[in-house]
Amino acid sequence: MSNDILGLAIEAFFVKEDNTPIRIFINKNEEPEMFPSVFFRGYKKMLRYERLALKSSKGKVLDLGCAAGCHSLYLQNKGFEVTGVEVSEKSAKIARSRGVKTVINDDWRNLKLRNFDTVLVLMNGMGLADSPSELKLMFRKLKSFLSPIGSILIDSTDVTYAKADWPMLDSEYFGKVQFELKYKGKTQCFPWLFVDFETAVKTAKSVKLNVEVLERARNGHFLLRLSKMS
Repeated sequence: MSNDILGLAIEAFFVKEDNTPIRIFINKNEEPEMFPSVFFRGYKKMLRYERLALKSSKGKVLDLGCAAGCHSLYLQNKGFEVTGVEVSEKSAKIARSRGVKTVINDDWRNLKLRNFDTVLVLMNGMGLADSPSELKLMFRKLKSFLSPIGSILIDSTDVTYAKADWPMLDSEYFGKVQFELKYKGKTQCFPWLFVDFETAVKTAKSVKLNVEVLERARNGHFLLRLSKMS
Protein backbone atom coordinates (compact mmCIF):
# COMPACT_ATOMS: atom_id res chain seq x y z
CA MET A 1 0.00 0.00 0.00
CA SER A 2 1.83 3.11 -1.29
CA ASN A 3 2.19 6.02 1.13
CA ASP A 4 0.23 4.28 3.86
CA ILE A 5 -0.25 7.39 6.01
CA LEU A 6 -2.47 5.81 8.66
CA GLY A 7 -0.16 2.82 8.90
CA LEU A 8 2.89 5.05 9.34
CA ALA A 9 1.19 7.14 12.01
CA ILE A 10 -0.15 4.09 13.87
CA GLU A 11 3.29 2.48 13.79
CA ALA A 12 5.00 5.65 15.06
CA PHE A 13 2.58 5.92 17.97
CA PHE A 14 2.88 2.25 18.87
CA VAL A 15 6.69 2.14 18.70
CA LYS A 16 7.65 5.63 19.90
CA GLU A 17 4.43 7.11 21.36
CA ASP A 18 4.80 9.73 18.60
CA ASN A 19 1.40 11.43 18.38
CA THR A 20 2.23 13.76 15.49
CA PRO A 21 -1.17 14.67 13.99
CA ILE A 22 -2.37 13.77 10.52
CA ARG A 23 -3.62 16.72 8.47
CA ILE A 24 -6.88 15.98 6.65
CA PHE A 25 -8.27 17.60 3.51
CA ILE A 26 -11.67 16.75 2.02
CA ASN A 27 -12.19 18.05 -1.51
CA LYS A 28 -9.16 20.28 -0.87
CA ASN A 29 -10.81 21.86 2.19
CA GLU A 30 -8.76 21.41 5.38
CA GLU A 31 -10.56 19.64 8.22
CA PRO A 32 -9.60 19.19 11.90
CA GLU A 33 -6.41 17.18 12.26
CA MET A 34 -6.45 13.63 13.62
CA PHE A 35 -4.08 12.22 16.23
CA PRO A 36 -2.86 8.61 15.86
CA SER A 37 -3.76 7.96 19.51
CA VAL A 38 -7.42 7.81 18.43
CA PHE A 39 -6.74 4.31 17.09
CA PHE A 40 -5.55 3.14 20.52
CA ARG A 41 -8.49 4.31 22.62
CA GLY A 42 -9.97 2.22 25.38
CA TYR A 43 -13.70 1.66 25.71
CA LYS A 44 -14.29 4.68 27.98
CA LYS A 45 -12.85 7.06 25.39
CA MET A 46 -14.84 5.69 22.47
CA LEU A 47 -17.78 7.61 21.08
CA ARG A 48 -21.29 6.66 22.13
CA TYR A 49 -22.15 4.96 18.85
CA GLU A 50 -18.98 2.82 19.05
CA ARG A 51 -19.89 1.65 22.55
CA LEU A 52 -23.42 0.92 21.36
CA ALA A 53 -22.09 -1.14 18.43
CA LEU A 54 -19.78 -3.11 20.71
CA LYS A 55 -22.59 -3.79 23.18
CA SER A 56 -24.77 -4.95 20.25
CA SER A 57 -22.14 -7.41 18.98
CA LYS A 58 -22.73 -11.13 19.42
CA GLY A 59 -21.21 -14.47 18.53
CA LYS A 60 -18.42 -14.73 16.00
CA VAL A 61 -17.27 -11.21 15.02
CA LEU A 62 -15.65 -9.77 11.88
CA ASP A 63 -14.11 -6.31 12.42
CA LEU A 64 -13.70 -4.78 8.97
CA GLY A 65 -11.15 -1.96 8.87
CA CYS A 66 -9.81 -2.83 12.31
CA ALA A 67 -6.79 -0.44 12.14
CA ALA A 68 -4.77 -0.89 15.36
CA GLY A 69 -7.47 -3.15 16.78
CA CYS A 70 -9.17 -1.13 19.53
CA HIS A 71 -12.64 -2.57 18.81
CA SER A 72 -11.31 -6.07 18.16
CA LEU A 73 -9.33 -6.11 21.39
CA TYR A 74 -12.26 -4.94 23.48
CA LEU A 75 -14.49 -7.72 22.15
CA GLN A 76 -11.73 -10.33 22.27
CA ASN A 77 -11.12 -9.49 25.93
CA LYS A 78 -14.84 -10.01 26.53
CA GLY A 79 -14.53 -13.56 25.23
CA PHE A 80 -15.67 -13.08 21.63
CA GLU A 81 -14.01 -14.86 18.71
CA VAL A 82 -12.86 -11.93 16.56
CA THR A 83 -11.30 -11.71 13.11
CA GLY A 84 -9.88 -8.33 12.14
CA VAL A 85 -9.49 -7.20 8.54
CA GLU A 86 -7.18 -4.33 7.64
CA VAL A 87 -5.92 -3.24 4.22
CA SER A 88 -2.91 -1.41 5.69
CA GLU A 89 -0.03 -3.84 6.16
CA LYS A 90 1.56 -1.74 8.91
CA SER A 91 -1.73 -1.33 10.80
CA ALA A 92 -2.48 -5.06 10.52
CA LYS A 93 0.96 -5.84 11.93
CA ILE A 94 0.37 -3.50 14.89
CA ALA A 95 -3.05 -5.02 15.56
CA ARG A 96 -1.40 -8.45 15.77
CA SER A 97 1.37 -7.09 18.00
CA ARG A 98 -1.24 -5.64 20.35
CA GLY A 99 -2.85 -9.04 20.72
CA VAL A 100 -5.58 -9.41 18.10
CA LYS A 101 -5.37 -13.14 17.47
CA THR A 102 -6.59 -13.22 13.87
CA VAL A 103 -5.93 -10.36 11.44
CA ILE A 104 -6.35 -10.60 7.67
CA ASN A 105 -4.33 -8.06 5.68
CA ASP A 106 -6.54 -7.56 2.62
CA ASP A 107 -9.16 -5.41 0.93
CA TRP A 108 -12.81 -6.25 1.68
CA ARG A 109 -13.41 -6.75 -2.04
CA ASN A 110 -11.13 -9.82 -2.04
CA LEU A 111 -12.61 -11.59 0.97
CA LYS A 112 -14.45 -14.89 0.84
CA LEU A 113 -15.69 -15.39 4.39
CA ARG A 114 -18.80 -16.99 5.87
CA ASN A 115 -20.84 -17.51 9.02
CA PHE A 116 -20.11 -14.40 11.07
CA ASP A 117 -22.74 -13.41 13.59
CA THR A 118 -21.59 -9.78 13.68
CA VAL A 119 -19.81 -7.74 11.01
CA LEU A 120 -18.49 -4.45 12.42
CA VAL A 121 -17.76 -1.65 9.93
CA LEU A 122 -17.24 1.44 12.07
CA MET A 123 -15.76 4.96 11.87
CA ASN A 124 -17.82 5.97 8.81
CA GLY A 125 -17.64 2.40 7.57
CA MET A 126 -19.73 2.96 4.45
CA GLY A 127 -16.83 5.03 3.16
CA LEU A 128 -15.04 1.80 2.27
CA ALA A 129 -17.21 1.86 -0.84
CA ASP A 130 -15.90 4.31 -3.44
CA SER A 131 -19.28 5.32 -4.86
CA PRO A 132 -23.06 4.89 -4.38
CA SER A 133 -23.03 2.10 -6.97
CA GLU A 134 -20.24 0.29 -5.13
CA LEU A 135 -22.14 0.69 -1.83
CA LYS A 136 -24.71 -1.74 -3.20
CA LEU A 137 -21.95 -4.21 -4.05
CA MET A 138 -20.43 -3.78 -0.61
CA PHE A 139 -23.73 -4.42 1.17
CA ARG A 140 -24.20 -7.56 -0.91
CA LYS A 141 -20.65 -8.68 -0.07
CA LEU A 142 -21.10 -8.04 3.66
CA LYS A 143 -24.37 -9.95 3.56
CA SER A 144 -22.48 -12.98 2.20
CA PHE A 145 -20.27 -12.94 5.32
CA LEU A 146 -23.25 -13.42 7.65
CA SER A 147 -24.54 -16.47 9.44
CA PRO A 148 -28.31 -17.03 9.09
CA ILE A 149 -28.91 -14.94 12.23
CA GLY A 150 -26.02 -12.52 11.72
CA SER A 151 -26.10 -8.74 11.40
CA ILE A 152 -23.97 -5.91 10.06
CA LEU A 153 -23.29 -2.90 12.31
CA ILE A 154 -22.26 -0.04 10.05
CA ASP A 155 -22.23 3.74 10.17
CA SER A 156 -21.96 6.83 8.01
CA THR A 157 -22.52 10.58 8.13
CA ASP A 158 -24.90 12.65 6.03
CA VAL A 159 -22.67 15.58 5.02
CA THR A 160 -25.16 17.69 3.09
CA TYR A 161 -24.64 20.31 5.82
CA ALA A 162 -21.08 20.79 4.52
CA LYS A 163 -22.09 21.92 1.02
CA ALA A 164 -21.24 25.48 1.93
CA ASP A 165 -17.68 24.50 2.89
CA TRP A 166 -16.70 21.72 0.48
CA PRO A 167 -16.42 22.29 -3.27
CA MET A 168 -18.28 19.50 -5.05
CA LEU A 169 -15.68 17.66 -7.11
CA ASP A 170 -17.87 14.81 -8.32
CA SER A 171 -21.20 15.35 -10.08
CA GLU A 172 -22.43 11.80 -9.34
CA TYR A 173 -23.14 12.30 -5.66
CA PHE A 174 -22.30 15.00 -3.13
CA GLY A 175 -21.03 12.54 -0.55
CA LYS A 176 -18.47 11.09 -2.97
CA VAL A 177 -15.33 12.97 -1.93
CA GLN A 178 -11.57 12.97 -2.28
CA PHE A 179 -9.57 12.52 0.91
CA GLU A 180 -6.01 13.81 1.19
CA LEU A 181 -3.87 12.93 4.21
CA LYS A 182 -0.58 14.67 5.00
CA TYR A 183 1.91 13.34 7.55
CA LYS A 184 5.61 14.08 7.99
CA GLY A 185 6.13 15.19 4.40
CA LYS A 186 4.13 12.34 2.86
CA THR A 187 0.75 12.61 1.14
CA GLN A 188 -1.91 10.01 0.40
CA CYS A 189 -5.06 10.59 -1.67
CA PHE A 190 -8.04 8.26 -1.98
CA PRO A 191 -11.79 8.38 -2.67
CA TRP A 192 -14.26 8.19 0.19
CA LEU A 193 -18.03 8.05 0.52
CA PHE A 194 -20.29 9.79 3.01
CA VAL A 195 -23.78 8.34 2.62
CA ASP A 196 -27.00 10.15 3.47
CA PHE A 197 -29.50 8.24 5.61
CA GLU A 198 -32.15 7.74 2.91
CA THR A 199 -29.63 6.40 0.38
CA ALA A 200 -28.19 3.99 2.96
CA VAL A 201 -31.60 2.58 3.85
CA LYS A 202 -32.74 2.34 0.21
CA THR A 203 -29.51 0.60 -0.84
CA ALA A 204 -29.68 -1.91 2.02
CA LYS A 205 -33.27 -2.83 1.21
CA SER A 206 -32.41 -3.21 -2.48
CA VAL A 207 -30.16 -6.18 -1.59
CA LYS A 208 -32.78 -7.63 0.78
CA LEU A 209 -31.37 -6.45 4.09
CA ASN A 210 -33.57 -5.45 6.99
CA VAL A 211 -32.68 -2.06 8.46
CA GLU A 212 -32.78 -1.11 12.13
CA VAL A 213 -31.66 2.35 13.21
CA LEU A 214 -29.54 2.09 16.37
CA GLU A 215 -28.55 5.74 16.51
CA ARG A 216 -29.20 8.88 14.49
CA ALA A 217 -27.44 12.00 15.75
CA ARG A 218 -28.05 15.69 15.09
CA ASN A 219 -24.72 16.05 13.29
CA GLY A 220 -25.89 13.65 10.56
CA HIS A 221 -24.08 10.58 11.86
CA PHE A 222 -26.07 7.33 12.03
CA LEU A 223 -25.52 3.70 13.01
CA LEU A 224 -27.52 0.91 11.37
CA ARG A 225 -28.01 -2.77 12.07
CA LEU A 226 -28.57 -4.71 8.84
CA SER A 227 -29.76 -8.32 8.75
CA LYS A 228 -30.97 -10.79 6.16
CA MET A 229 -34.63 -10.61 5.19
CA SER A 230 -36.42 -13.85 5.99
